[in-house]
Amino acid sequence: MQFNPNSQEQELIQKVLKVYPQEYSLVRLTATMLTKSIIDASALIRTLLKQGNVVDYENIVKGPNGKVLQDVVILSYSVNNEKASFYRPLTKKGDPRFWIYGLKSFISNNEMILLTVFNNQLVIIPLTQAAFDLKTIQGFFGIEENLKIKEELIELISALKARGPVLSETPNARAAKDVGRTLERELGILPNSDKLADFKSKIELKAKRSGMKTKDTLFSMVPDWTISSINSSPQMLKTYGYPSKKYTGYTDLFVTVNNEKNNQGLYLELDEENGFLHQFHEDMNSGKKTKSCTWKLEEIKKRLYNKHPETVWIVAEEIVIDGKIHFHYKQASYTRTPIFSSFLLLLAQGKVTYDWRGRVRTDGTGYKDKGHCFRVLPKYRHLLFTEIETISL
Repeated sequence: MQFNPNSQEQELIQKVLKVYPQEYSLVRLTATMLTKSIIDASALIRTLLKQGNVVDYENIVKGPNGKVLQDVVILSYSVNNEKASFYRPLTKKGDPRFWIYGLKSFISNNEMILLTVFNNQLVIIPLTQAAFDLKTIQGFFGIEENLKIKEELIELISALKARGPVLSETPNARAAKDVGRTLERELGILPNSDKLADFKSKIELKAKRSGMKTKDTLFSMVPDWTISSINSSPQMLKTYGYPSKKYTGYTDLFVTVNNEKNNQGLYLELDEENGFLHQFHEDMNSGKKTKSCTWKLEEIKKRLYNKHPETVWIVAEEIVIDGKIHFHYKQASYTRTPIFSSFLLLLAQGKVTYDWRGRVRTDGTGYKDKGHCFRVLPKYRHLLFTEIETISL
């Protein structure tokens, strides 16, 4: 992520997203931008503008005759109607650029703005204490929410809590997924192997035992093997795994990969300009770097949105009764609408990680995995989702 917000700016971003939970881009204004009235339209900004039907740079010809003028809005202590120019100069390969007229009245050097789209119009919000006004933002966007499905689910979970401990799906053995599978059984939800949310395809359910400090699994997703040098999950495990301590003749790979090199030499790197997330490997001895596998950002975005339009995160107390495992579902919190820009920011900061979790025989057979997945610590949920609340059961 090119523009990293500080803690004060991040707080203002979260306030905006609670009102208008849609995609956004960030720009930190430099002295050069303000002096020359030029902002580079990065890949994220171009995608935002294209998908919001504001402007498509692919249709803009180079030079002054191709410049496109559009009405835009700057939100501060009032709704300010301005113009913006979108263009590609004849020089420097026609790199996409834009400028927002009147912006200098609201922003200074090294300050940040948030860009989003509303009703096919670019909206600019200065992320400064001097220019930020939440009432103006709320009045401009309005607030709507359909609570019917959410209220139905909360009612079911509340009834489950009132019942007390329920017998585990596998009462004689302890497994990480049992708490979730037992919950789905009690709510009458069939096991979900597809890419949609659990409850009526609208709300994802995530359950864990109380006291667990593990990360939240956001979704499972292997790389796009058609554009990767590694061509399958078994090959990934064979190439970068280590001898299994538990299973003779097997290779294990249970590691977390983020923006910093791990003990296996693996790390993640964003290529926003071209729309990819790459996993690299750096050889510990030679220092040689190899691009091992790749995800398309657009596919990651689809998976995130399909899995987490709304999510209820449930905590259960594990209780042993007559030698059998039971769960008492006692706490829940609710999140709504993840923002992919925030997901990318958390990836860049190492707060969203990717886990490889599997084993394979050295000859390539006997492949088993526990879901290769993107994960995040619960304490960072509020940065990923536009709304988060504790549910009273």
